[in-house]
Amino acid sequence: MTARAEARDAFRRRLIDAAYTRLATEGAAGLRMRQLARDLNVTPGALYRYVSGRDELLTILVIDAYESLAETVRRAEAGVPRTELERRWLTVWVTVREWALAHRNEYQLIYGTPVPGYEAPAETIAPASGVTLLLAQISSDLWTARGNGAADPAPVSLAEDLSRIAAWVVAHGMSVDAPGAMVLATVEAWTTLLGAVGLELGGHFRGSIHNNAAYIELLARRSYAALRATILNDRVREGADV
Repeated sequence: MTARAEARDAFRRRLIDAAYTRLATEGAAGLRMRQLARDLNVTPGALYRYVSGRDELLTILVIDAYESLAETVRRAEAGVPRTELERRWLTVWVTVREWALAHRNEYQLIYGTPVPGYEAPAETIAPASGVTLLLAQISSDLWTARGNGAADPAPVSLAEDLSRIAAWVVAHGMSVDAPGAMVLATVEAWTTLLGAVGLELGGHFRGSIHNNAAYIELLARRSYAALRATILNDRVREGADV
């Protein structure tokens, strides 16, 4: 890397850090280019050579947060033996929560209340998929190792959505014959994980759940058991929506 490129990367990191500080203290309204220029001790003109405005800066922050979360979770999950599927699943859940607690502002930016007037561009989709892909990969590995089990049927009412998600899973090199019910169970796990972490960060468990680490582990194990049951069809269904 050239000295110019190193200087640009270093300034980009300073800009990201300064922007997160403003988000923490003032919210999205604090992302004013002139204010950030003063924070960084540069002229507004110099700052505009790096970023065109607030929306581009928000996109940089969103991508940075998604990539940081995904990389942290990938490293943790990679340290678990491939055959220990439930432990891999649990590791993803626990690591997402730990990252969120250490990066509250970043988590709220990507999973909290949308910033008024900002619509994330398509380039944020791939970085946003990191955690979802890990859960999908573990689900796919469980499906591959299922033996002679037969998967539960999927709800007809969600057939179009599940078909779209399944195609996305296939595009990322996972099980071509993954059933809709498995896809739905994985999406349900993803939404439960993000919802539980978001509720904790927002202080919504006050007066109820205080041992949040134990709670997220419980939710992870329950969701894995539900996923396994869906794939292996080892439970009795009552009034299945088919």
